[in-house]
Amino acid sequence: MRDHAIAQFRRAAGPRVAHVTAAENLPGILARGLWPAADLARENGVAEEALALRDHRMVIGQGPRRARLNHQKPILHGRNAANRIVEGHDAESWAMALDRRVFLWPARRGKDFKDSIGRDLPLAVLWLDTDALAKALFDAIDLAPINTGNFTQGGAHARRGDWIYVPLSQGIDAFRDNRRRRLGLRKRDTLAEISLRQGIPADLLSQLIVDQDT
Repeated sequence: MRDHAIAQFRRAAGPRVAHVTAAENLPGILARGLWPAADLARENGVAEEALALRDHRMVIGQGPRRARLNHQKPILHGRNAANRIVEGHDAESWAMALDRRVFLWPARRGKDFKDSIGRDLPLAVLWLDTDALAKALFDAIDLAPINTGNFTQGGAHARRGDWIYVPLSQGIDAFRDNRRRRLGLRKRDTLAEISLRQGIPADLLSQLIVDQDT
């Protein structure tokens, strides 16, 4: 089951997946690893609640612990939609839930995400080997058919909740049929977003990185 799920994941995601971050974060990520925003906040003595619904690229920490976070404008600009369509959450609690994850993207989606947020800040892309990632963090990987943090344009109508994240360990078929079973959609889903329920320590991250774009 595990090997089959990993092989299916590679076919769905491609041979490598992308993490998009502010270019200035690269030295810290390579030195400390890749961690959810909530973890970085706790490490720097910042309350997790202080991050929620941020309208700017907040900087937390100093020196080697410094990190610049992405803003959450796609939730803020669609706040009414988020309050309405996210099951079990409002906009603020969903924003906090997102901050507990590390997000990765299939290649094309990674470029789209970078283009959508990179108008005011130099960005970098870390490319991770899909197979190696899946083998190392199999039980921590979730799959989603949408950008779960976007509530603008089409995203304003995409229902979601904690159930939108399907663990890789359940297999690609479970992911593809998740919204068909729950929402009655006609078509099977395709992979749009990958997230981790934990960080990636620096020593493991160094083994997973296959390329960088700056």
